[in-house]
Amino acid sequence: MKRMKSGKKAVFFCFSRDEKFIIVEEGKEILSDDRCDFFPRLKALFPEKKCCYALLDIHYITGESKKQDLIFIMWAPEDAPIKQKLLYASSKLYLNQALIGVTKQWEIHSYDELTVDQLAQKLTSGKIKSLEGHCI
Repeated sequence: MKRMKSGKKAVFFCFSRDEKFIIVEEGKEILSDDRCDFFPRLKALFPEKKCCYALLDIHYITGESKKQDLIFIMWAPEDAPIKQKLLYASSKLYLNQALIGVTKQWEIHSYDELTVDQLAQKLTSGKIKSLEGHCI
């Protein structure tokens, strides 16, 4: 959580090599002041054949108001090894409980599921006008 409070929009987590600890993946982050197109950058950070977790600090505007949510993502691509998928799935609940302030969860298995429209559906049942400063 401290990392999210220190100006980060997205932080990625993975298991250590010995699979005993969940660690922050250094260098796999999006800073709040990054002037990139957020969603393509986010999508590019998810590995093709490896599971990981991500924490996103999302700002968006609905018809009623400006909103902010902290989203916990479990990325388990179809091509990831079965053992790895089981390890990540069994640790998801523990990690989610440890991350104070998470308001939404999103489990993703392919790049096809990782779309702006899918994210908008996870955020609210209403209409989103803007997501991370981009009109939808």
